[in-house]
Amino acid sequence: MKKNKIKLNDLVENPEHYFIMLKPASKMRNDIHNLEINVQGYSDLFCMIMDLLKAGMLALDGMEVSTNNSPRHVERYVYSLLRIIEMLIPLEEADLLDMLYRKYLKENKKSSTN
Repeated sequence: MKKNKIKLNDLVENPEHYFIMLKPASKMRNDIHNLEINVQGYSDLFCMIMDLLKAGMLALDGMEVSTNNSPRHVERYVYSLLRIIEMLIPLEEADLLDMLYRKYLKENKKSSTN
């Protein structure tokens, strides 16, 4: 229990160590945040955007492969989409969420035994 209190105190005193995926977009507003997506350069960024657009269009078309889109291109579009989804998963904050959930379970167990 003492260990959890120390971590919770650290959360309160140093939240920047735990909430690291979203960054404030503005010092004046706290309702808009930035998210970092790593790319290898402008070409990679533009290809990723095009792949997302094409994956969306193919999804709307029911993933039917036309003569212009070989199965290899479809795989690339889907791969690009999955790569971005992977970058959006907040794994960095998972430790904090696990800690808070364990604390919730302990508190819930205490209240049910009383």
